[in-house]
Amino acid sequence: MDASFFRCKQLLIIDDCAPVRASIKGMTQQLGFDAIHLARDANEAIAKCYEIPFDFILCDINLGDGKDGYQLFEVLKNDRLLSPLCCFIIISAENQRQIVHGLIELQPDDYLLKPFSAPVLEERIVRAIKSRIGLRKVYYALYEQDYNLALDECDSVIRQENDHSMAARRIKGELLLKLQRYADAEAFYQQLTAYKSLNWARLGLSVACFYQDRWEDTELQLADLTQFDDTKVEALDWLARLYIKYGRYEKAFETLQQAVLLSPKNIVRQKALANLASITNDKAACVRICTRLVTEARHSSHDTVDNYLNQARAIIDQSYCVNILERAVMLGHAERLVSALPKRFDVKKHQRETALLKTRIIAARGELPKARKMIREVPLNQDEHTTTDSALDAAKAYFELGDLYASQHYIEQMAAMLKDDDMLTETQRIMKNIEQRRHDELKAKIKQINNEASYAYQQGQYSRAVDLFGETFDHMPTNPTLALNILQAMSKGAVLNEVTSRYCRAAIKLLSQSELNDDNRSRFGKYLTAVLKQHPDLRPRSKETEE
Repeated sequence: MDASFFRCKQLLIIDDCAPVRASIKGMTQQLGFDAIHLARDANEAIAKCYEIPFDFILCDINLGDGKDGYQLFEVLKNDRLLSPLCCFIIISAENQRQIVHGLIELQPDDYLLKPFSAPVLEERIVRAIKSRIGLRKVYYALYEQDYNLALDECDSVIRQENDHSMAARRIKGELLLKLQRYADAEAFYQQLTAYKSLNWARLGLSVACFYQDRWEDTELQLADLTQFDDTKVEALDWLARLYIKYGRYEKAFETLQQAVLLSPKNIVRQKALANLASITNDKAACVRICTRLVTEARHSSHDTVDNYLNQARAIIDQSYCVNILERAVMLGHAERLVSALPKRFDVKKHQRETALLKTRIIAARGELPKARKMIREVPLNQDEHTTTDSALDAAKAYFELGDLYASQHYIEQMAAMLKDDDMLTETQRIMKNIEQRRHDELKAKIKQINNEASYAYQQGQYSRAVDLFGETFDHMPTNPTLALNILQAMSKGAVLNEVTSRYCRAAIKLLSQSELNDDNRSRFGKYLTAVLKQHPDLRPRSKETEE
């Protein structure tokens, strides 16, 4: 390609080593580049990308402290700082498989291994820009997210049968899947694989079959594709999704774990893996993955407060599986994580989430009255910032403290958010179902005990009725109806002992602090008068009603 072509092009070279930057700059000057810009780290590169629409970016994978080349590429893509025809080429001295796989997922224009010569650099740059120019209308349509137009432009290139037609075919297949035209995608990939054995086409065919619920054929094809470097990670991803569909969660975890080992910087995949660990009840593995996720996400676009909240949540869940001493250590760690968040993040949007986490920590320590008092001060669903993870955690917090109404509210809120069709959403849907199952089982148990309590009341067995209503009250200590039932049975002359006294005091305290309708307020007054007449010692002190 003529040197005059490069003279007017904007080039950015990113490397944390000054001699290397100078060496690459010298090579590109030989190619004809004049407008050459240098950056020593990701932050400087991002700032320059906001100022200048670059045509070529040469980026080293290791950029010292802060974001690496992988994370930088991700940020530039997400923030739409790469023009449709910009060529992004990764440079690295490391030929590690896990790094190579990570780059394949991000799909830079090329990958250049150090050391390299000026002719090799020229070859890669020329190849990249020729591909971009040959598919320019496709890339412009993709940049505008006009996928139907991009599909038409792919067909136009394919009809020309030139050097770019195969690349256009690959993009077309992915577009058919993105547009959910699965039957068309299957027919397209079948035609391709009949013409030539292409691993990416076989993978696309497997995905098309997956979405049409032909799972048996999909499994065999995907298992075979895990043998090849260019499809291994994605094939493992789809195999894991398939095992999730089958309900084989442990197998899905093992499969997805292989993909994570090969491509550890994919944060969404690690979140799905953490969820699978929780689903299989491997709470320790869930904590390890959430902890690693926090480290891997540092400096990336995924470095959010939610990662730290999820780490604390995983620790709390695990604390219920260990002895008292270990639980105290774990809960102290979770508490420190939550307390440290304001040092790095603006946690104003997360006040409800952090407050609920603190109540879960207090509850896990066995301080249930204190936790219940704390959770009453947390407004129900007033915070606009709600994620599927925070909704699930809220459901757990209220469930652990006996407020099944509020817990069910957050389960339903979580269900309404699970609209995406990806592996992470699929694991979240399973976790929601597990929590719903816990609710249904407890509700069925409470209903059975409540029926027994009502029968005992009808038979005049008032002391037994109080004991049974109290048992349900232990599960739902914020339910005013159960509190009224306890006082009603006590008003009929039930025996006052240590157990019934505790239930009465809790019921009186709850009803005194609750907003009751006119009927229930009247019932409360009637039952309270009768109970206190029989047992004056139950009269609440002013301090009790205030607590």
